[in-house]
Amino acid sequence: MNARVAALVATYRRPREIERLLTALAQTPLGLELVVIVDNAGCSATRVAAEVARCRTHYIAPGKNLGCGGGLRCAAEEALRIAGDRLTHLWVLDDDAVPNPDTLDALVTALERENADAACPLVVGPDDWVGWTPGFADSAKHRAAKTRATPAEFRAQLGTEALDFTWTQGISLLVSRRAFDTLGPHRADFWVRGEDLEFSLRITAKYRGVFIPTVEVKHLPPPEIGTTSRDGEYLRHAAMVQNVAFIGLRLVHGRRIAWTVPSNVVRFISTWGLRAVPDALRAVWRGAVRGEPAGAGTGETFLRRFDRLAGRPAAGT
Repeated sequence: MNARVAALVATYRRPREIERLLTALAQTPLGLELVVIVDNAGCSATRVAAEVARCRTHYIAPGKNLGCGGGLRCAAEEALRIAGDRLTHLWVLDDDAVPNPDTLDALVTALERENADAACPLVVGPDDWVGWTPGFADSAKHRAAKTRATPAEFRAQLGTEALDFTWTQGISLLVSRRAFDTLGPHRADFWVRGEDLEFSLRITAKYRGVFIPTVEVKHLPPPEIGTTSRDGEYLRHAAMVQNVAFIGLRLVHGRRIAWTVPSNVVRFISTWGLRAVPDALRAVWRGAVRGEPAGAGTGETFLRRFDRLAGRPAAGT
């Protein structure tokens, strides 16, 4: 198949990571039609990184924080406007992902071989250990994947064949044009943490999604610096709890993860201590009872608190 792929990236104040990602994508051989970057912070350094990249890049500064879901939706709409019917796949990438030169070709080949419509690779962290594994349809494989391992150890334990997943992270996810046209882009109302979960669950409710353990992508998040960064991570974690509660308890295709809502609440509180209890209750109330993802709603939402922390006008104002 003569693949024509658009890479979709949403970013927020990470110019170094964008520069590194674009450097990696410039080494991708045939198949990458363009890279669309939606910069939710409107950072001049990110714009410059996009302008000097050695791959075809389209930069968008929406003028407000659309969040991950909204940013990826905007990127997809722009990619389709630019490339139209030429596109055969869309490749969702985190801004802190670092694919190998052969990653795209290997994922496209895997989709064809496995008769699937979504494919994700093995994700390796900064310490060269496997991290961020998807939710495997095989429960035994899912439990086994939780064991800390190097890529070689992981493949020795779980094998090298493709594994079906029900959900996956958006670190690197290749999606067929068929699935995208049928099911639509990411939701714009998730803000952060969970938009990839909902998107992948939506895909696997209708089509096959496969994890390819022989394909590797690095995931290199920047270190937290200072109190502001830590407070921002707290609010992003709270948003994740709200989004999981919404997906698991309000969406038909999300019922497969309803059982994870209590464990997500417990993990949030155990990570941040007793101060997290009121926000855990708010997250479940807004997500499960009011039916709001973390990028929706009025009043003192996690997104509004984050925007104030970051020194931006509150969302919706």
